[in-house]
Amino acid sequence: MKTLFLLIILTRNGAGDISAAFVNTQTLTQCQQKAAMLAAVFQTADIPVLESRCVRTAVQFSEFGHASTSTTRRNFYLVSLESESVQISIMPDWHTCIEQEKSVAAKLEKLQGRVYCSSSVQSML
Repeated sequence: MKTLFLLIILTRNGAGDISAAFVNTQTLTQCQQKAAMLAAVFQTADIPVLESRCVRTAVQFSEFGHASTSTTRRNFYLVSLESESVQISIMPDWHTCIEQEKSVAAKLEKLQGRVYCSSSVQSML
């Protein structure tokens, strides 16, 4: 498996839900440039960015696309962030994701980590 860099961006919408966007890049520099560009886009649109991080990983995601309708299939991910690592777990549904978030949050709090239940139109490849 080829190691790439993945930009993970977590945002919160007006209803309080967390959305995840993933951007695969070849290099850390490309990842950081994408992060800066997208931060400006979100700031202009007044969308709060909770987390934005570039990580070295072999995990890849489908291309980003906006949900075309409210019935667009969403994927659920539990994103656990520690100071030096990120873990992304596929969740079967929103309810399971929220339950796992509660369980993992208590463990990560001691390590000063954060965990988010998020949804995305992107699929893990």
